[in-house]
Amino acid sequence: MRKAQVTHSYSSIATLIGSLALLAACSNADGPSGNLQVGAARRDITPTPETAPPHGQVYLGGYGLGPERLSTGVLAPIYVRAFVVSSPSGTLAFAQNETQGTFAAYKNGPYGLLDVARAVEEATGGAIPRSHVIVGSDHSHAGPDTTGVWGGLPDSYLAHLRDQTVGAIVDAWEARAPAQLWTGSVDATDLIRSQFDLPPNDTLDGELRVLLATAKDDNAQPLAVLINYSAHATVMGSGNTLISGDWPSVVSAGIETELGIEAAVVMMADIGRTQPDRGSGGGSTDIERLESYGGLVLERVRTALSQPVEVQGDEIAADQRFLRHTYGNPLFPIDLLGSLISRSAAPPWREGDSIGTVISAGHIGDVFFATLPGEGYPAIQLALEERVVAEHHFVFGVANDQLGYLISPEEGYPEVLAAAPGNDNAIFNVSSSIGDHVECSLLAAATTLGFEVKPDTARCAPWADEDPRLPGDAADG
Repeated sequence: MRKAQVTHSYSSIATLIGSLALLAACSNADGPSGNLQVGAARRDITPTPETAPPHGQVYLGGYGLGPERLSTGVLAPIYVRAFVVSSPSGTLAFAQNETQGTFAAYKNGPYGLLDVARAVEEATGGAIPRSHVIVGSDHSHAGPDTTGVWGGLPDSYLAHLRDQTVGAIVDAWEARAPAQLWTGSVDATDLIRSQFDLPPNDTLDGELRVLLATAKDDNAQPLAVLINYSAHATVMGSGNTLISGDWPSVVSAGIETELGIEAAVVMMADIGRTQPDRGSGGGSTDIERLESYGGLVLERVRTALSQPVEVQGDEIAADQRFLRHTYGNPLFPIDLLGSLISRSAAPPWREGDSIGTVISAGHIGDVFFATLPGEGYPAIQLALEERVVAEHHFVFGVANDQLGYLISPEEGYPEVLAAAPGNDNAIFNVSSSIGDHVECSLLAAATTLGFEVKPDTARCAPWADEDPRLPGDAADG
């Protein structure tokens, strides 16, 4: 049987586990998807006096500009969580930290996400190549400011975050067990809103997607969950000074408790201009709104998990690409921007008036994955769904780099620019065409991976001849 699907919606995880048991008869455990191994892990990254001396206080990222929000306590511990999948053809590692957004490389030292990937490759003896490591941030506006825009962080904390991220991925790799993989999805458009109303900036990616791993010999035993959704982690408002992973933390902790698993990894999707509908769940305080909104998302996750479709095939592959884009923000000169952020300004990350970054595409069987080096607009994911022929499409935003808003399509840029400075999408933006460039690079990567791709020749013409190779050992930043 090619697919096994449950069509009922359940309100409890207990019922879900019962439904998974029924899938055993339909699963293809002895077929092409029967050689997968999955592991998951988490590590605490809550600032302490040791990692963020002298008092464990850090500046929180998001809202306004500059060092305005020094943390005054911890609402809930924050984590980096990892989800690792292996087969005879290779391994893919996914991880997510609960911070504002992490760069590929940093000015002050080897703290970037490509440094993480290099360390993972070394720690696993090459079993997980650096090109197969995808690390994102949940972009919590109650999380530590890993960008430098809102006060920044001590090097000791950046080093701790790097080491804990590497540790979580290696822990997950070492915890792998034979597994079956399932996907699920549910419409959660009613829980989000667009910051802009005019076409093409009024579309949303409201699909909440899940990747579920169960024990190979017992489909009723969950091993790990990866959750992919497009709401900004901004339920906690600008007046909050308590450290929190925002709604992703509520959802991760809830699923971990209910399923009895080590890690439920929330990987942010295309969060550009997509905000949570904060009034959906009610509540009069930040904490009440966070609990109620997180509960609504948690219920959608339960529904998505109760409708699993078996992943077909066990081939694993990834393609990481370097892209260089000319800076063109009319509101922020590149030198001023460079002075505000902690991102490396050395080649290849900056050369003259251009910015370098990386994107990744990969697949596990018939599931396609794509990374966005910033807050990608929904048009990018929607284009990938339309143009890359795959059974399932996951997109990970603020992953392997953080270049701010990846506005797409370029035709929508005038509305975004006109909204500044009241809206920050045009302020934190490399250029009007960066989003389209990222989309075209992902389409090229999908082609390299062997997917059938419907080309967007006119839109992608400016970058058709770019060299996708990462110059030198760029992890040295």
